[in-house]
Amino acid sequence: MILIVMGVSGSGKTTIGRLLAKRLGWPYIEGDDYHPAGNKEKMSADIPLDDKDRQPWLNALEKLITDHLESGDNMVLASSALKSRYRNQLRVDHEQVRPIYLSGSYELILERLKQRTGHFMKPDMLQSQFEALERPADTLAIDIRQPPDSIVDTIIDQLSLPATQLLLDGLMFPEAPRWRDGWLWFTDQHAGRIVRVTPQGKAETVATLDDLPGGLGWLPDGRLLVVSMTKRQVLVLEEGVLQTYADLSRLASFHCNDMLTDARGRCYVGNFGYDLHGGAEQSPAELILVNGQGKCSVVADEMIFPNGCALSPDGATLLVAETFASRITAFDVQTDGRLSNRRVWAELGDAYPDGICLDKDGLLWIAAPNQSLLLLVREGGEIVRTIKPLGAPYACMLGGSNGDRLFITSSETDDPESAKHQKSGRIEVLRV
Repeated sequence: MILIVMGVSGSGKTTIGRLLAKRLGWPYIEGDDYHPAGNKEKMSADIPLDDKDRQPWLNALEKLITDHLESGDNMVLASSALKSRYRNQLRVDHEQVRPIYLSGSYELILERLKQRTGHFMKPDMLQSQFEALERPADTLAIDIRQPPDSIVDTIIDQLSLPATQLLLDGLMFPEAPRWRDGWLWFTDQHAGRIVRVTPQGKAETVATLDDLPGGLGWLPDGRLLVVSMTKRQVLVLEEGVLQTYADLSRLASFHCNDMLTDARGRCYVGNFGYDLHGGAEQSPAELILVNGQGKCSVVADEMIFPNGCALSPDGATLLVAETFASRITAFDVQTDGRLSNRRVWAELGDAYPDGICLDKDGLLWIAAPNQSLLLLVREGGEIVRTIKPLGAPYACMLGGSNGDRLFITSSETDDPESAKHQKSGRIEVLRV
């Protein structure tokens, strides 16, 4: 989808466009940057542009929009688009290109322009823009007297904008996303599959299990590991065949679930602790370490449903989502993989954290399926950003060629039987 934030100079196109793009996780493009140098010189000299002047600019914007649509990329574009003819040229697809008109009085906008410095568009030019303006009748119009955050809230609400793009659907219950070698890997849990998909949506099944597959990881030599949940094992893929790598059945209280594997091949595996889907009373569980030789030991106990894990870039801190305790717990990682200095990294109120991943700034993306939200959280519990994907998110992983794509596994249900029938699982993508 392409959103064109339009209006006369000074109406707030740049401010609203940037804020809207940030909230959606979409790229922002400043339409004025596509004016030829001659146009900018005329405007700086208080000479109004005519249709002939604007045509090369409109052609450049039309190509920009078309290229984004063809590549399947979202975008927020700030552009005056004052006349109907201009908007008609830019709206190459009426479903996917949506103009948003920022409406304000001449007096209000003039006062704003007088306070602006360093822009080629001078206040004296405002009258010519109002004279050229043909107020759109078929476009979402927003009163600019509101605070910018309220304007963005209104736009998102009125246009029912999705925060994410759909990469893949028709899955039973996707979990444990991992980015590796240009592919997003994940498990389709209730289908018993390990799957990988390209950023363009080309998917293939890597292996199948006769059990529920949980977390994924890789040994230093490149061999794939996967948790066999109900058997409470970690399996390794050897020449296309899954074989037992480690048996956790003596140590895990109930079904194993997610797993983090570090660069040395050490695995941290959580488990339910009790029969969640059978309605059993909640019980604490263990976090189990599988060393690089497949030997197992408990490195933390009394955890409330230890689930997704994340490791700091230096390998010194392990974060664990304790789902039904609504918190993220941190540990110091010793040289032998054992854990110490257990502490609360963030309390999350009513949110149940499932899958997690760290960004480059040390903030933690958290899938909170009970709230149908993704949370970006700072140590201490401050929520920096919230995202509402198409479905309830169960896990997330950063990837893409520049590390700026957040892949989200979502579904309408985590109930095993319902998931098999509904096949509502999705892989969604958010540009961050």
